[in-house]
Amino acid sequence: MAQGKIRQCHFNFNVAALLLMFLALSAPPARAQNPFDRLVEMSKNELAKRNGRLKIALDWPEADTVNVLPEFKKTFSYIREIVYTREGDVGPFANYLLRIKRGEYPEFDIMHVAGEFETQYEKEGVFVKPPVNYKDINPFLPKGWPKLDPRTLDPNGFFLGTTGNARGVAWNPNLIPKGKEPSSWEVCADPAWKGKVMIDTRNRLQSLQHDAKTRDNFLRWLKRVAANSPVLTQGQNVMVQKLASGEFPIACGINYHSVYREIDQGAPLKFAFPDPIPLEIGSRLYVSKWTPTPATTQLFALWLASGGQTVLERFAYRGFPWDTKSRKFPLAKNKYIAVCDAECSLRWNDYNKEYGDILALPGVKK
Repeated sequence: MAQGKIRQCHFNFNVAALLLMFLALSAPPARAQNPFDRLVEMSKNELAKRNGRLKIALDWPEADTVNVLPEFKKTFSYIREIVYTREGDVGPFANYLLRIKRGEYPEFDIMHVAGEFETQYEKEGVFVKPPVNYKDINPFLPKGWPKLDPRTLDPNGFFLGTTGNARGVAWNPNLIPKGKEPSSWEVCADPAWKGKVMIDTRNRLQSLQHDAKTRDNFLRWLKRVAANSPVLTQGQNVMVQKLASGEFPIACGINYHSVYREIDQGAPLKFAFPDPIPLEIGSRLYVSKWTPTPATTQLFALWLASGGQTVLERFAYRGFPWDTKSRKFPLAKNKYIAVCDAECSLRWNDYNKEYGDILALPGVKK
């Protein structure tokens, strides 16, 4: 009898063990298995080793970051301090590249690279894949965070586009007769404004080159602009200053965020989105091979492209125009948006050369 009881007890133990195993396998994944939570945990560990200090370099004016970066810090309270540096031109990235080739890396934990240099940095092996696949994280974003738009994702998984850099036409209302305000791209090639329309030598219209629906019309239009003696100007801020001072009446292909920042400060400027709207998925953030904070870099990119979009639009004017909460949404409503997405960004060099050839920019070989 005692032996039978032992067998029965052993049997019951096995059944219980199997039942516990089944329950463990069928239970929902633990919170730690959530890809987003796992990324946050990795970020916490990174910042714990750095006393919560983070160094960031973007091409945004500091005025755009004054409110945005504290909101990021507030969302992830283990970040105690953010030191920001602006790298707003192309030149510094050539110098950084030379230093990187010598094994001397920038001091920034998170660093935006100018689009013109992304391919060169990639060839140098500067970029590494982020700790967690963005597509795996997307379903697990916190409640209230919008899902990532597929057009912001690098097909190869290296970067995430975080801002909506929409471009249009701006003008000085003191120099444009009432009723003659620019409403289409045609004003840029209109002989009535010959020699008076500014256009940036740094290509801001790649999306119109890339989109199959707009490409042919855009190239014909750009050739007409080139024949209209445009004022070739380097830099968006310079264009805004020249407009506001009354030096020139019109600028074409100018950033919404560059103009509206000044409008809100009282500058005599107006802005419109002609149809179609060129939109670059901008501030593409990669994880650099030297950074001690790869998870925090990825988390910052996620926050900008999703949870921080409302803050980004409100304070930096860089939200996506399809976001109904965006101030640019009513201006863009019912207009076609040509997008320079991840695929487009990989063809930047080709598009920039084509743009330079048509405008006969110095230094561009025909």
